[in-house]
Amino acid sequence: MNLPDISDQELNETIRQSLSDVFQTMLSFDCELAGESRLSPENVEAPDLGGEEMDTIYVGSVGFVGGVNGLIYLYLKSRFARQAAGQMTGLEDDELDFEMVSDVCGELTNMLGGGFKNKLADMGYDSALTIPTVLSGDELFISSMGVAKHLRLDFLSKGEELVADLVLAEPVLV
Repeated sequence: MNLPDISDQELNETIRQSLSDVFQTMLSFDCELAGESRLSPENVEAPDLGGEEMDTIYVGSVGFVGGVNGLIYLYLKSRFARQAAGQMTGLEDDELDFEMVSDVCGELTNMLGGGFKNKLADMGYDSALTIPTVLSGDELFISSMGVAKHLRLDFLSKGEELVADLVLAEPVLV
């Protein structure tokens, strides 16, 4: 199995469109692309969303396996994650607990992965999603083994920075 014959530009557009669709549908939030980059697969640092006002970061991840193998990471600042959780649940900020916010981050990541997977299927690359996982903290280091390509897209929504990473795995040789 080889990496798919899909350009970085097409992959970035697929992630951009998928995230925009999820945010519009689930949150009624606009989500604008603010930058994109291809990172060296050997040495990838988590995005700096904290700035000087270090804040908890939520990182949702979901994998996809099949015609293409990889992971999607969605990085959200705590403040934005709480806004999204309030919007999705209809609860006020003081009614939200850590688990609710984590669940919403996981669901947003899962829906992003699902949109991406469906667009890949339209290109002839069928795959299945893994169960989403959410991590949180103020100093996170995430590493993936066997990375062939790592794309990072920076977004703005409701005045907050967020990041989506697409990690494609090295082909498995049998």
